[in-house]
Amino acid sequence: MNVYDAVIADVNNCLAPYTPKVWPANPDRAAREGGKNQLILGSEAAYELGALSCDSVSCLLLTEDAEQVPRDEVVLYGPDLPEIKGDCSFARITVLRTEDITKDGEQAAFAIIKGIETKKYGVYPAGYMIRAAAFSNREQARVSRKALDKGLTFEQVGNLFIRQYRRSRFVQAVKVIFITLPQAPYRDLDGLATRTNKITGALNHILDDVDMDCKACEWKPVCDEVEGLKEMHGIRRRRGS
Repeated sequence: MNVYDAVIADVNNCLAPYTPKVWPANPDRAAREGGKNQLILGSEAAYELGALSCDSVSCLLLTEDAEQVPRDEVVLYGPDLPEIKGDCSFARITVLRTEDITKDGEQAAFAIIKGIETKKYGVYPAGYMIRAAAFSNREQARVSRKALDKGLTFEQVGNLFIRQYRRSRFVQAVKVIFITLPQAPYRDLDGLATRTNKITGALNHILDDVDMDCKACEWKPVCDEVEGLKEMHGIRRRRGS
């Protein structure tokens, strides 16, 4: 499935002017888990990533292209956790290389994508409290002073995300991108996250077992722009004829 590849290319273009730090995945470097009901009070926090007064973006992208995600890795644009001094803008963009998730039937593709998306709700780094809304592109993380004193880094947090996403049998490699640069194009990245959500919505509609009237369909502008969706749409129409 290549329907998100154009978005991945645009994300890469947005970040091209900046030089990242890159760490190959290392399970031994994963953050210690803090438990599902972890609570970090404001008095215990050093700062909040993606605080309400700041930009915040979260996005999940899938591809079958091994060149896009050749290996499991953590990528950071901007200051690392110990270097941040206060609330700041933040983005976490995860790109997964998967097998062909339509090979067991197109009807299952949307369910597989949503199942993979929910993996993020099982990540609980100790001293790093994630707050993500199911129907928003925002993701905030409250970081405790105690965790920073113990040396918590994005490399450690990213390895925990990789471990969780790799629990899906469909995922072959994971790239977790963290962004804390003050000048990063967060608004552009948020627009790409919204575009990703529209692609997923259109995919769900195409794979639904319903009659399709393209002229009246609210997803037509999305299908017209995304080559993979147009191809899948044509397959569905031919099968229904």
